[in-house]
Amino acid sequence: MSFRAFIAVDLAPLPALEPFLKDLMGVRGLKPVDAANLHVTLKFLGDVEETKVKGLEAAIRASSEGVAPFEVEVVGSGVFPPRGSARVVWAGLMGAEPLASISARLEKALEPLGFAPEGRGFKPHLTLARVKDPLASSTVRSIATSYETTKFGAKGVAEVLLKRSVLRPQGPEYSTVVSVPLIG
Repeated sequence: MSFRAFIAVDLAPLPALEPFLKDLMGVRGLKPVDAANLHVTLKFLGDVEETKVKGLEAAIRASSEGVAPFEVEVVGSGVFPPRGSARVVWAGLMGAEPLASISARLEKALEPLGFAPEGRGFKPHLTLARVKDPLASSTVRSIATSYETTKFGAKGVAEVLLKRSVLRPQGPEYSTVVSVPLIG
């Protein structure tokens, strides 16, 4: 049996993001992320066979080795792509170098398990919303610009998670399959 999976660190809840998320909820053609689901994706895996969970856990452990718990600061906002129609609204992260290191190691550790490396470099961010209607693009850019220098607070990172994602009409439902603590 398979399930939709990704490797991430959770950054929810972050109360200071609530006004930004509330502003985004008022935009037609936008699908905001539920505040309880905020996370930084280190690697999207897609459909994964249950039989690969032990191998994935070993890859996460190896990729996290030597990384102690740390804090990231959620600061600023923007949209992807920076030009043209916006597709994603994000909040930025400072102090996320350990996440970049884990992500790079994951790319190598997951390749033997059949997961191709990403074609683009890791950009640490929190996805806050996905733009479903290109007509919402200018409104979304304007809202993101109004928060581009806002400090939303710091959050501790103490574990890397293998997450299951079940897509539902009201939004995705996430559950943790494996939790690997950061030890240092």
